[in-house]
Amino acid sequence: MNEELKFEIADGVAIITLNRPDAYNTLTDVIIEGIGTAYRRCDEDDDVRVVVITGAGTAFCAGADMSHGASTFDSAAHTAAVNSCPLSMQAWEVRKPVIAACNGHAVGAGLGLAIQADMRIFATEGKYGFLQSRRGVIADFAIEFVLPRLVGFERAFELLVRAPRLSGAEARDWGLAVRCVAAEDVLDTALEIAREIAANCAPLPVGLHKHLLWRGLNSNLAEIATLESRALNHTMTTRDAIEGGIAYAERRPPQWSASVNRDWPCWLDD
Repeated sequence: MNEELKFEIADGVAIITLNRPDAYNTLTDVIIEGIGTAYRRCDEDDDVRVVVITGAGTAFCAGADMSHGASTFDSAAHTAAVNSCPLSMQAWEVRKPVIAACNGHAVGAGLGLAIQADMRIFATEGKYGFLQSRRGVIADFAIEFVLPRLVGFERAFELLVRAPRLSGAEARDWGLAVRCVAAEDVLDTALEIAREIAANCAPLPVGLHKHLLWRGLNSNLAEIATLESRALNHTMTTRDAIEGGIAYAERRPPQWSASVNRDWPCWLDD
């Protein structure tokens, strides 16, 4: 994709790797543009069933690139207003599961990038935190919306206002990650989960589950129940609704035919 961002697909899993290990994978304009482009490619490519985003070296992402020193957050140095959600496509918009394999430190915008994903694997050795309050700016990646829904209001408040640094185990216990393993095992753990989904789960229901779960964060019960019923009836009209049961009975891997791009219900995006 470019020198700062690697992209590969294998066994239905796309791996996006932030590739500035000497700079702890801090976010540059090139990386930000590349992640958005990669997410869109994953969304549009039916060969991609699951997305894993990770970092090269010993860090996942240490936040914004501070190499410009005092001008990094100086509004006078920017010719246009800064978008706090800078990716051209957010992780929650990708109709495939996105797993953040945080192989090391994820702080500031780096942790925001990970929180946008659907699941996170943290490294025991890593440090995790939203440090923006200690840097004189507010957090980004729509974190004030996502974080309290993930960990509750009080923990979200403390994470953003006190801005503590948590160990991998502490971050997992606070609800920021689903698993915490040794750094050397983070990517393998994420890939094991991703490959299981890619091999066994029908892409269309997976995408619909993700969409409804994220939509449910800002919807009422009746709305989601109605959409769920329509989505259920939609999936029951596909060949995959029969294939899943037959494959199980015949003790063979399922051969899914429904496509997220071809068979996505247009009414769901109204």
